[in-house]
Formats: sequence, C-alpha cells, structure tokens
Amino acid sequence: MPYQEPLTPPPPKKGILHFRKPQQPAIDLSGITNDINTLSRRLRLVEESSTNIKKFFQVTQENVITKNKHYSAEIKTITSDISEIRKEIHELREKLFMVIRELQTVARREEVKVLEKYINLWNPLRFVTQNEVEQIINEVLEKRSNRKV
Repeated sequence: MPYQEPLTPPPPKKGILHFRKPQQPAIDLSGITNDINTLSRRLRLVEESSTNIKKFFQVTQENVITKNKHYSAEIKTITSDISEIRKEIHELREKLFMVIRELQTVARREEVKVLEKYINLWNPLRFVTQNEVEQIINEVLEKRSNRKV
C-alpha cells in the first residue's frame, strides 16, 4: 500500500482572542507498519534463501574437494601403473633383442642339413677311439707272439 500524506488541518484562525497552539497533524502509521512488516517478511525470506544457497555451495564445495582427492589418488595409481608397464616393456624389449642376437648366432636349417649329409657320409659310429686302437694293436701283437711260440 503506497504511503499517503496525511491531510493538514486548516490554518488556525488568528485573531485577538484566539491563542491556540498549532495542532500536530495526526499521522496514519498503519500503512507504514504494514509496509515494514511486509519488508521484514521479505527480508527474512531473502536471508533464509541466502542461508540455503550458502549451505548448498558449502556442500557442493565439500563434494568437489572429496572427488578431487579421490581422482588425485586414482591418477597417482594410474601413473604408477603406467611407469611399471613402461619398465616391463623396456625389459621385454631388451630380452627380445637378446633372443634376436642369440638367434643370429644359431646355425640355419641349410647349414644343419649340410652337416647331416657329412655325418651320414662319414658314419662316425664306426670310428674308434685311441684306447680301442691301442687295445686292438695289443691283441694282434699278442696273437702273433702266441703263434710264434
């Protein structure tokens, strides 16, 4: 309700016998109190809304901090896993190079086949050892010495 100016009383009559005190105009305070009460209610609503918004932002901020800690821990775990995987890959690469170097020194299939042909041609199972040759010689010599006797 808009504020209304109170009506001013008519000016006092001035005369010889009229010595009156000027009267204070009567102010209507009911409209002002209604306006103050309305403003007070609105102010309380705004304060409650502001308090609720502050609580909401505080909870949101706490959630963000919690999630940030959680994600930081996960990132550290993932980073350490990645570094371990890199080390393992490096070790595997070194071992693979060692295997490749070893395979380069190994005889090829063609070389093995050539050796197999020579072995089959020579037939080393029929070879004799030095001890066997000496024993055979000794036996032959003994037989000859026994025949001469």
